[in-house]
Amino acid sequence: MTNRKRLAQACGVVALIGCAIVAGADLIGVTLAHNIGPIAETISNVAAGGRYDWLEDAGLYSFVVAVLAVAGGISLWKVAGWDWAIGRILLAVLAGAVVAIAAYEAYNRPGGGPDLHLYFVGLLAICFPLEVWLTSRGLTADPRAKWALRLFAAIWAVAAPPLYLMPTGWDGLYERALALLMLGWFALAAFSLWRRSDRGRIGANWST
Repeated sequence: MTNRKRLAQACGVVALIGCAIVAGADLIGVTLAHNIGPIAETISNVAAGGRYDWLEDAGLYSFVVAVLAVAGGISLWKVAGWDWAIGRILLAVLAGAVVAIAAYEAYNRPGGGPDLHLYFVGLLAICFPLEVWLTSRGLTADPRAKWALRLFAAIWAVAAPPLYLMPTGWDGLYERALALLMLGWFALAAFSLWRRSDRGRIGANWST
C-alpha cells in the first residue's frame, strides 16, 4: 500500500470518528442542556448557550474535521473534470459555514450585531446538495449509484427550505433529520475512503 493510499485510509478513519462524535455530542448535549428535548429544540438553540453548550460546539467542530478529512481523502483520487474540482471546493466552503455556525453567537449579539446565523445555515444548505451532485460522478463509476446520489441531493435540496416554516414544536426534529441525512453522506464517503484505500475510487487510477 502506497503512502497516498494510507493517507486516504487515515482520512476515512478520521472522518468516521468525526461523524460519530458529532452525532453523540448532539444526543448528549440536547439531553443534558434542556428539558424540551430533540423534537422541539434545534441544534442551534442548544449551541447558543447554557451549561452544556460546549458539547454541541465540540460536535460541530468535530463535523468540520470530518468534512475536511473527506475533502482531503477524495482529493487523492485521480478524477478529472470541472464538476469534481468545484465539488471539492464546495466541501471547504461547507466546512467554513459550519465553523461560522459554531463560532458566531446567533442569539446574543453584543451591540446589536447582524443576525448572520441564518445566512451561514443558508450557505450550508446551498453548498451541500450542490457538492453531492457535483462529486457524484467521481465517487462512483456505477451510473445507477451516480444518479442515486444526485436524486438524494435533489431531495435534500427540496426538503431543506421548509425548515424555516416548521412550527417551533417540531423544528428540532426536522432539522436533525436533515442533519442526519447529511451526516450519512459524509459517513458513506468516509467509509469508502477507509475500505477502498487500497484501490481508490471504483474506476479511478492511483498515481504511485
